[in-house]
Amino acid sequence: MLEENKVWIDGCFDFSHHGHAGAILQARRTVPQGATPASELYCGVHSDEEILHNKGPPVMHSAERYAHTAASRWCSHMVPDAPYVTQPAVLDRYDCKYVVHGDDITLDANGEDCYQEMKDLGRFKVVKRTAGVSTTDIIHRMLTGRYEYATGMPPLEQMQMYATAADGYAPWCSVHEGCLGGPETLLVQGDAQREAMPAVLITGDYDLFHMGHIEQLQRAREQLYPGCRIVVGLCEDDVQTGGRTIMSLAERLLSILSCRYVDAVVVRPEAAGDNAMYRDVLHEGDARLTEGGAFAYLTKQTIVSRIEDSRVLYVARNTKKGMVY
Repeated sequence: MLEENKVWIDGCFDFSHHGHAGAILQARRTVPQGATPASELYCGVHSDEEILHNKGPPVMHSAERYAHTAASRWCSHMVPDAPYVTQPAVLDRYDCKYVVHGDDITLDANGEDCYQEMKDLGRFKVVKRTAGVSTTDIIHRMLTGRYEYATGMPPLEQMQMYATAADGYAPWCSVHEGCLGGPETLLVQGDAQREAMPAVLITGDYDLFHMGHIEQLQRAREQLYPGCRIVVGLCEDDVQTGGRTIMSLAERLLSILSCRYVDAVVVRPEAAGDNAMYRDVLHEGDARLTEGGAFAYLTKQTIVSRIEDSRVLYVARNTKKGMVY
């Protein structure tokens, strides 16, 4: 039986950025706050083969995209190998009445709307596409080596939305600037009960926020520090070179806030000085965090190398979308 509060969203979710996270969040929020029964969001992710056939090879592999999508705090269930053209029978299998998609048209290999059948059935809901971020733009930065983007923090309202709990409404993550101190550093209020827990700080630039990062945060939360809240210390600049990161501070912050293994973010933690408030302080990539990880191979450089190895393909693809090289 189809249920109003069970919602489906599908996509490639390639090179996951906060635009993808925003779509998942908005899909969850198509169910009103406090609805009974509680909302559930099913996230269907296309296979490498489906993406290759319909739009060209993805940057991230199936396992990476599946795990990254499942790590979204608003995703109740991740469904691998979802068909590229959304099919009513698939939604029926999970009792989902509606599919949600952004306000752009997605075409299959034949040039047809992937959601036309769902639209004809009245089982399609549209949400606003996240402005100011795209996979095309981020790949363009890597191809050109020009990291041109707005600096500074995201708007407060956007941070508050991305800091919400699994239902997409209740507070969850807190956001601080400088340190995890008093109200003078607090930007976004999180869940009060979690804020009473011991804190572990894990610092890094988290550029191109990917499964290598997420797996470390998951290991910290579930294995190394159970019962503690995981605080990400987000450095503004590249921690290796001191130069600009590929993704902006705002882009990285919003991506991190969407992760189910994160309880708080301290922006520019290098200004904090006093780490006595933490049970432990680690840096992204610490051997304790990466040991035995299925995605320990995945780094920013791994992703950059994939783009460089297929430079001709990505230049041609981006040129069709208006980029100049």
